[in-house]
Amino acid sequence: MDNNHYITEFHKLENPFNELLKQGAQQLLAQAIETEVRSLLDNFISLQANGKQGVIHNGHLPERYL
Repeated sequence: MDNNHYITEFHKLENPFNELLKQGAQQLLAQAIETEVRSLLDNFISLQANGKQGVIHNGHLPERYL
C-alpha cells in the first residue's frame, strides 16, 4: 500500500476555506515583500548617478541607461 495515497487525496479536497486562507497568505506575503523592497530602496535613496536615483524598484520607472 502506498502511504502517500491519503496525503495526495487530502490535498485534492476542494474547500472554500482553504482557498480563502491561500489568498490571505498570498496577500500577506506580497505586502511583506513590498515593505522589504521599500525599506531597501530607502537605504539607497542618496545614491544617484547623473542626477537620477541609482537604485530603483524594477519595473516602476521607464527604462534608462546609467
